[in-house]
Amino acid sequence: MSKNALLEKSVYMNRELSWLKFNERVLEEAENEKNPLCERLSFVSIYQSNFDEFFMVRVGSLIDQKLLDKNIRENKTDLTADEQLNAVLERVRVLNERKDILYSKLMGRLEEHNVRIVDFRNIDKKENQHLEDYFNSEIVPFLSPVIVGDRQPFPFLKNKEIYAAAVLEKKSGKKKIGIIPCGTGVVPRLIEVGKNSGTYILSEELILHFAPSVFKEYTVKSKSLLRVTRNADIDADALYDEDLDYREFMADIIKRRKRLSPVRMELSRELDGKIVDKLCGYLDIERKYVFRNMSPLDLSFVFGLQDYLRQKSELFYPKRVPQKSPQFDEGTPVL
Repeated sequence: MSKNALLEKSVYMNRELSWLKFNERVLEEAENEKNPLCERLSFVSIYQSNFDEFFMVRVGSLIDQKLLDKNIRENKTDLTADEQLNAVLERVRVLNERKDILYSKLMGRLEEHNVRIVDFRNIDKKENQHLEDYFNSEIVPFLSPVIVGDRQPFPFLKNKEIYAAAVLEKKSGKKKIGIIPCGTGVVPRLIEVGKNSGTYILSEELILHFAPSVFKEYTVKSKSLLRVTRNADIDADALYDEDLDYREFMADIIKRRKRLSPVRMELSRELDGKIVDKLCGYLDIERKYVFRNMSPLDLSFVFGLQDYLRQKSELFYPKRVPQKSPQFDEGTPVL
């Protein structure tokens, strides 16, 4: 390799790794204790949603490139698509560990303001019974569980939707996988535990906990929440024809984005390796694209918590009101 080529490799950074540095700066804003608490939670949620789009577009593009020609090298750092993907996935795991630790720390700080997210390990029997009654009356009628076996096809998992996945065992010892969509569109994401308590449980955690009552004829051996991110790398300009109605064309593009191949699978619990491999087989995704998250798979609910805390101004940035310039007179034309 020439001296100039070596110098170029040392000077330039791969575009995807550079983008990860940008999102790391978003995470650093969440880690910055000078920022108000609710704003730090907002940054964590933004960090996560940024990664959704990154995997949908940039990782999806690299996977497409790898399938077309695995020997093509990026012109700045001389990396193949596969080498870029491996570097990206390694860095994402490191950043996500920081995010999980930070999320736990921030939620602990939120409890100081009488707001908390709980699971079934830290509620009493009375609250448990209340949630069970709520689940049976308000959630079960809207659930559409699916059992996957040798004769039952694996359902289509929507992009960025959360599902409860359960490993089911019959009396014969044969195992199947149960899938429950958690995004009913009717049940609120934040379910209050007790009235006016400031204590909430996420609806997907409620569904996952009571999965055994949904699959009554089976024994639930293990379970986890599951979220899939799908490839959204579509070149709209290459597909567009001037004879097409542009609005209808873009509506079709959006639909197609939602149905492309998965590029990431996130789990909230540890599952048996064979089950993970089976899920990867159903989704046609490599094991290296599977991520185990300690924090919720979708953090957008933090904005709902902020509504509860809006009266505490110290938890937010000071409100900024735009000021009119004295140089402009509303009654006088600019030109």
